[in-house]
Amino acid sequence: MENTGQMFDRESELVTALERRLGEDECPFAQLMIAFEFDYHEGRIDVVGRNSKGELFGFEAKLSYWQKAVHQAYRNTSFTHYSYVVLPDAVAKKAVRARHEFERRGIGLCSITPDGILIEIPAAKNTPLRPWLTDSALEYIDEEVVESAVLGGSCCRLPPQPHTLTLPMNCQAIRV
Repeated sequence: MENTGQMFDRESELVTALERRLGEDECPFAQLMIAFEFDYHEGRIDVVGRNSKGELFGFEAKLSYWQKAVHQAYRNTSFTHYSYVVLPDAVAKKAVRARHEFERRGIGLCSITPDGILIEIPAAKNTPLRPWLTDSALEYIDEEVVESAVLGGSCCRLPPQPHTLTLPMNCQAIRV
């Protein structure tokens, strides 16, 4: 495995950091209800989230192989409204040099830094080609939220109460 120069030894640690960062007030995605590991016929997406408008967000996390994550995130655009690759900061700095690869696919790029989540490249809004799969993912999030509330656990997260969002200066926000 390529040395990422980061604090993550395993992809699961990166996903855990993503979960923690998604819940922070200053995160541009703080208003999302999230769930993990949505399985569908072609694969599994690490994190899915929905906003109050019913738009679906997908997040593919990778420690080093960002090209593979781009492929996976592009596949997810068939049913998500916004699709992101999430990388450790050091790897994201390399991947952002291939901005055209993200932009031509409508894929966003986020980096996990010690200070939070930065949107390096904003995702374009997609019109899902498979709305039945979009509906299935949205239902999955709702079911996970209910199951977590009943059984306890950390499979998902409800959005925080409304608040004013302040972003780091080098972070571009999208409306969620």
